[in-house]
Amino acid sequence: MLKLYIHPFSVPALTTEMTAHAVGAKFERIIVDLQNGEQRSESYQAINPKGKVPALVDGDHVICESLTIQRYLARKLGSDLFPEDILGQARVEEWMDYAVQHVRAPMSRIQFNKIVAPMLGQPVDENSIKVGEHLLAQNLPPIDKQLSQSEFLTGNTLSLADITLLAALDPVELLQFDLKEFPYLTRWRQALRERDFYQNVHTHFGAELGL
Repeated sequence: MLKLYIHPFSVPALTTEMTAHAVGAKFERIIVDLQNGEQRSESYQAINPKGKVPALVDGDHVICESLTIQRYLARKLGSDLFPEDILGQARVEEWMDYAVQHVRAPMSRIQFNKIVAPMLGQPVDENSIKVGEHLLAQNLPPIDKQLSQSEFLTGNTLSLADITLLAALDPVELLQFDLKEFPYLTRWRQALRERDFYQNVHTHFGAELGL
């Protein structure tokens, strides 16, 4: 059986967990205790020397980057979430990259400073929060426009790109980032959060930690 090493506060890890459910994979979910440094332990470093989550173990093989894990799972399970044709793949990967670089990255700035830094007793960088919010204000309109033209990011079929973006946006309520200016994005997100692949992970971001 596949083993997926995650932490519920890691958006990249949640991305792979949602994908695993969406493609119908049977897997063992293993939580890495990031708060207590398990990612730096000898046992976990033997799995992922980078000391990060997620990590996917498939027999003797280990895959550690979230986007690669997503594509691997879709291909392994023969899922149409990642198309077979090269142009279709490019369309999906284009939006996957956009979601990671232009949504997940600025969201991570906000998440670290609003949630993680206080937990760790580290100083909060208010300027970094402002930069993250500014970048999201710039980067979300193209997504809203795209979703005004099609049901999903690459057309009328759900793809890995949608799951990548959905996970990237998962902390917005906890971080108090309002999406009301993006009606098509909001409608798309509400619909996907009702699907089994999301509900099988959690009801909302931070639910596993009682947030």
